[in-house]
Amino acid sequence: MYENIFRNLPGSPNWEGSFYEQLAEFGKWDPDEFWKLHLDLISAAQIEAQSEAVDRALALAVVTLYSNISSLILANFNSNDGFEIANLSRDELRAFMERLEHAVHGVFSGEIIPERSYDLTNPLIVGL
Repeated sequence: MYENIFRNLPGSPNWEGSFYEQLAEFGKWDPDEFWKLHLDLISAAQIEAQSEAVDRALALAVVTLYSNISSLILANFNSNDGFEIANLSRDELRAFMERLEHAVHGVFSGEIIPERSYDLTNPLIVGL
């Protein structure tokens, strides 16, 4: 369960080719891999909403990924930092960041904003 969340953690046996591996190692924002991660975050939000509390391992993975991705995005916007996400414009990056923020929030709140509310939509989500 949540394969695309856990594979994005450094040290995962499936790390190579993951969204976060490509971002951290090559400065490449891979939309296909991002949407897989996003879909798992939305799935987690739906499933965990039925529980009293979010699973500790899942919570740690989500917070770790969010923190790491956010740090790289901040570095991208810092002209004094050498890190750059070269394959997205600033506006595209902001739109993806909004999607990430809302999905992460959903894992902990159980709230999911309908997909049709966004200009940038996840092609893997149908009917939400």
